[in-house]
Amino acid sequence: MPINCIDKYKNNFAIKFANLMEGNLPRWKRLQMKCIKKIFSLRSCILYCVIIIFCLLMKNVIVLFIMLFIVILDNLKRINKSYQRKIKYELFPKLVKIFGDVNYGGTIPFKIYDESMLFKQEANSIQKDDSFNGTYKNVPFTIVETDINYTEWKNNKLEKYEHLFKGIAMHFEMHKKIKSRVLIYSKNLIPDKLPNGFEKVEMELESFNKKYNVYVEKMHQTAEGQIEARYLFNTLFLERFMQLQTSFKVDKIRCSICENSVLILLETKKDLFEMNHLLNRIDDINQYKYLFDEFASIFSFVEILNLSSRTGL
Repeated sequence: MPINCIDKYKNNFAIKFANLMEGNLPRWKRLQMKCIKKIFSLRSCILYCVIIIFCLLMKNVIVLFIMLFIVILDNLKRINKSYQRKIKYELFPKLVKIFGDVNYGGTIPFKIYDESMLFKQEANSIQKDDSFNGTYKNVPFTIVETDINYTEWKNNKLEKYEHLFKGIAMHFEMHKKIKSRVLIYSKNLIPDKLPNGFEKVEMELESFNKKYNVYVEKMHQTAEGQIEARYLFNTLFLERFMQLQTSFKVDKIRCSICENSVLILLETKKDLFEMNHLLNRIDDINQYKYLFDEFASIFSFVEILNLSSRTGL
């Protein structure tokens, strides 16, 4: 994505971020200091003293430092996780509002996954973490950090389990309906099973063709499906699609487009949308650069999606 596509969001983000911090920072800092003090709480200090006394009795200084390091690190990790969870539910709903009509929370219905043709099995078991929903440029969208599986149960016993996907799922609703379904896979992701009646097509952007395979549903033995896909997926659309993968730093991506529904799956095992570490400054805007880059790439994609879907064939 050209730099100016991100730049146009930066100033607005910085101004609104400063306003958000001005009104909430004292309270969030108090929460941060309260959690930091827990590292050296009475309970923690007693535990540290027990370790010190034990190691001194053993007359082993090396073991003392190792055990203290492990216990303090584990204590910090536990307290940091609790802090991140608390501050996330405090800060995220307000932080995402900086981007406009965006809410913290949201769900993509099972039906969207099942009708996408991106899975060989029914997606009947879904776990989600962070999620967002909203409308940008009149395009409704939902973003979910999710784990999708297929399960079979018999007499309250799990008979079959198959992992289908883990990562970020994005769903957009276009203003235009396309007749033929389009499936997109990154080159390093082999489709589980390509449905019958699809043909591989090349897009007009060579850099896109090197990274992705595109399959279009045949329309009654005519080239209508290919024509429709090529018209919708212009160069700007393809560039913004690639930027989504770059901004979220994922290796594998798959996408299903049919009628007015666009489902994009960014595959990763990493926990995304995570808060800063307990020992970092809450008001350091650089700590939220990842969130800005991700949402900026989403909105830039939506702009092109909106523009492409408003121009008819």
